[in-house]
Order: sequence, then structure tokens, then C-alpha cells
Amino acid sequence: MRLCYLAAIAAVLSIAAPLSGHAQDEVANFYKGKAVTIQVGSDAGGQYDAIARTVARHMGKHIPGQPTMVVQNVPGSGGLKLLNQLYAVGARDGTMIGAGISGTATGALLTPGVAKFDPRQFAWIGSAGTETFIVVITDKSRVQTLDELYSKELIIGGSASGSASVDFPTVANAILGTKFKIISGYPAAGPIVKIAMPAGEVEGCSVYTLSALKSQHERDWQSGKIRILAQWGTRKDPEIPDVPMFPLGKTQADHQLFELLYARQNYGRPYMAPPGVPAARVAALRNAFAAVFKDEAFKADVEKQRLDVSWIGDGEMAQLTERVMATPPEVVARIQSLLPGGAQ
Repeated sequence: MRLCYLAAIAAVLSIAAPLSGHAQDEVANFYKGKAVTIQVGSDAGGQYDAIARTVARHMGKHIPGQPTMVVQNVPGSGGLKLLNQLYAVGARDGTMIGAGISGTATGALLTPGVAKFDPRQFAWIGSAGTETFIVVITDKSRVQTLDELYSKELIIGGSASGSASVDFPTVANAILGTKFKIISGYPAAGPIVKIAMPAGEVEGCSVYTLSALKSQHERDWQSGKIRILAQWGTRKDPEIPDVPMFPLGKTQADHQLFELLYARQNYGRPYMAPPGVPAARVAALRNAFAAVFKDEAFKADVEKQRLDVSWIGDGEMAQLTERVMATPPEVVARIQSLLPGGAQ
């Protein structure tokens, strides 16, 4: 389990200021006797869901008024269904939080025909940690090394355009010359690894997380039934230094393109409220979310489940979103031209 905190300067930027006594009372009066729903953009049982349920078990006591916390799964479109719904019709009174996907901003930028939201308008609560994205395969896969992926076809499961599991291998095929064969339509990565791979429907999952592999498939990983083929990103994860990385292409334009794709790893497991929630309630939710990661009971809970979490504040999420949305149009257009359906 990795439980870490950002540097003090990031904390200053990210944690909402303490509420005044009057605001504290108003917030407490509002939340007393109410329920706050955390909506998760994936099916039950996966890593996003497990972390959201763990956060929910400990967050309520840190919100003034101590509301009941409820978790609801809203899977679909690689997590974009939840974000569209949260943005359009999510309760704007502070009783609804989204546990979104790592591709919240990149999905909005690259697939505006599917993503019907502006991520800059969300009230960021924070994130439960960054992610290391990996390609996992079965021991029966015809491709067993990254080098072989340039000459042999690898059948992998994916979700939908706008999700990393489809976008990453699509772009890699076009720019790097890999030979991923993408079978899309799965609700999330979890069912691909838990069901489709063991059943022989596919040979691997193009984008899984190292944390999910460790917490949910440690035995199969150690036995060799599930293997890590390669890792995505701009730098290696120190936990898997011997696992090769995909190259960033040959040109500066290629580098810019992959850096945009990989930005979603920095979002990790983001939490946000819909636009329009009163500022005092947003501040209370942010403070409560930050407090969860210092809570000894929460630490014990994640340790027991072997979850890999780290707190990231709302300020860093907002800054990352601004940087992503400021990507040069030509870089965005180039990626869009490579994705299923072409430019959107």
C-alpha cells in the first residue's frame, strides 16, 4: 500500500481554507440528516469502485453535519456516461460527488461528440492518487514481449473511444507501428481482466493499472498467469523497473501527442462535484476528502484491502485541467484524426 501526501506548497494551493464558524454552522445544518452520494463511473468490484467505497466509509464523519455516504455505480462509455450525467443533471446542492475517470479532461478535449461537459466547470474535490498504466496479457498470449508486438497481432479488450483502453492502443498502432487488435465494448478494464481474459475472449487488456493488478490479481501475477507486457508513460514506475516502456515516437510532435494522452495518468482517480454547488459546501467536501487520507481508520482500511492510494488536492487537479485544455489545437486535431471515427 502506498499512502503519501503532497509537498507543503501543494497543500497550501489545494486545501480549501477552514470554514468560518458561521459557514461551518450553515453547512452542518444543511448536511445533518442528509445523504451524500458518490457516483462511480464503473461497475462494482473494480479498483475505482473499491476506493470510492473505502472513501465513503470514512468521509461522512469529516463533513459538518456528518451526512450518510452512499455509493452508486453509473458505468458506461468508458466512464463518460457518469461525467455527462453529473455535468448535466447532477444535484447542485453538495449532495452528489462523482468518482470520475482518469480521462476526464482528455476525453472532453479529444471526443467532444461523446463527452458533453467542460471539465473546467467541475468543482474539483481532489484525487485518490495517480496511476501507472500497463498492458497486461495472459500466459497463453501469442505476444509475450513488447518487441513482438511490432510484428504479431495482440487481441486486447477495450471500452469505448475516449477511454484509455481504446485511445492508447489506437494511437500506438498509428504512430509506433504496434499491432493491437482492439475488441471494444467492455464496460471497464476490470471485466476484461477478470472475465474476458480467463475465458479466452481476448489475450490482454491494453490499459490496466498497476495498483489494480497488485490488489486484485497478485497471485495470478506472481504465478505468471497474468503478465505485464509494457508500461505507458513518460517515466518508468520504480516498482516495475524491468518492464519496458512504449517509445514516445520520433518527433517533437509525437512527444506532444503522447504527453497529452498520458496526462490522464496524473488525474488517477479524480473526484468532483457538479458546477454550481455553493462555495461553502464545496470547501467542506474538499476539506473532508483531504481529512480522510489522514484518518488512521482509513489507513488501516486501505492497508487491509491492499489498495494503492495517495491524496492529491483540488488545486493541482484544476491546474492540470487548465494545462490539458490549453493543448495546441494541431496536437488535438492530430490525435482526433487517429481515433475511431476520425476527428470529432
